[in-house]
This record gives sequence, C-alpha cells and structure tokens, in this order.
Amino acid sequence: MVETLRITITIAGKRFSLTVPRKDEEIYRKAASQLSNKIDEYTRLNPKADESYIVAQAALYMSLRLQVLNEVHMQDMKAIAEICDGIEAILPSDEE
Repeated sequence: MVETLRITITIAGKRFSLTVPRKDEEIYRKAASQLSNKIDEYTRLNPKADESYIVAQAALYMSLRLQVLNEVHMQDMKAIAEICDGIEAILPSDEE
C-alpha cells in the first residue's frame, strides 16, 4: 500500500489541501511553488489584469513547458532506439 500524506499548498492566494503519496510530497510542493512564482511574475508585469487571466497565462506557460519537455523526451527516446538498433546490427547474432 502506498503511504500517503496530507499537505496544504497555496496557489494564487488559494489554499488547497491534498492527499499525496509521501514519496511525491516534494514534487507537489515544487510544482505549486513554480506555478505561484509564474503567477507572481505575470502579476508584476500586468498588475491591472484580472486574476483569472493571470492564472490562465501561467497555466499556459507551464503546459507549454511540459509539452516542450515531452517533445524533447520523445526525440531522445527515438535517438536511443536508433542507437540500440545500430549496436544490435553490428553484434554477432546467436544464430551464427
């Protein structure tokens, strides 16, 4: 059974109580901190903007970052597979 922990994080001045796997507590806190920092940055850049607009901007930024990382990961996995295929092609086979 996965050991869980109840944590409270704050994003855009709103408190969220979550139950998370104990081993993942730090990553949840870091994610909340990163999002809060981005919201704060956009708020400083556009102090008159509506809060929901700022949160949407920050969410788009974070989602875009994730998408870029996923694309890079997929490219890396494809390159690794090609290298493995190349290595297998030059290794002697068991049939010889």
